Amino acid sequence: MINLQNINVSFRKGNTKSIFGKERQQVLKDVSMNVEEGDCVGIIGESGSGKSTLGCVICGLLKPDSGKVYVKKPISVVFQDYSTSVDPRFTVNDIIIESLTVRERRDGIKLNKDNEVYRLLELVGLGQEYILRYPHELSGGQLQRICIARAVALQPRIILFDEAISSLDAHTQVQVMDLLRQIKLKYSLTYVFITHDLTSVTYLCNKVLFLYNGQVVETCNIDGLRTIKNEYAKNLLNSIMDVPVK
Repeated sequence: MINLQNINVSFRKGNTKSIFGKERQQVLKDVSMNVEEGDCVGIIGESGSGKSTLGCVICGLLKPDSGKVYVKKPISVVFQDYSTSVDPRFTVNDIIIESLTVRERRDGIKLNKDNEVYRLLELVGLGQEYILRYPHELSGGQLQRICIARAVALQPRIILFDEAISSLDAHTQVQVMDLLRQIKLKYSLTYVFITHDLTSVTYLCNKVLFLYNGQVVETCNIDGLRTIKNEYAKNLLNSIMDVPVK
């Protein structure tokens, strides 16, 4: 579903005095990864590790300096900041219909949009009474559910979640992760789950990729976490696990 080979990304340094300055900062360094159909792969790392840049490469928002990118389409994205990823002037109905309209154009079909909106709201655990509400009238968890409904409305094969639960409280995080599990099973989806929180990765994902300073330092299955070798990955694990990783 996703295959990245030797991806390199750099940006011009912001402190370069001249607009023609050529000094660049390397953000991703020879990153390779493979995601099989049905996987939920967690990409974990500290702030500045290159996680979100890698996400932009995967979903096509950023072209790498070098390397090969293969991603089976269509792909949807759910972002961290649910409050800015929707138009505040749109109702819930408008937010979801926007994706349904894109799907109609893409697939050359005509949808019963009212029925689809009702179905998608039910899917994410919300009732029809939310249809005419605006983003400011929703809680964070409710609005992120709407963003998930919008992503599913496109009928993607892959959904990328970029820190999609990190702004929610712990109880709501678990609720949303349970919802994501249900949707993944229902539609046989493939997930890429970008986060700095290893606990959520172990709850949701079957594989994990550790990113440090723009490089993949360890990749393993969730059930093999205690056998990892990289010191950075070990330190992350030891910070949340009762039994030290040796």
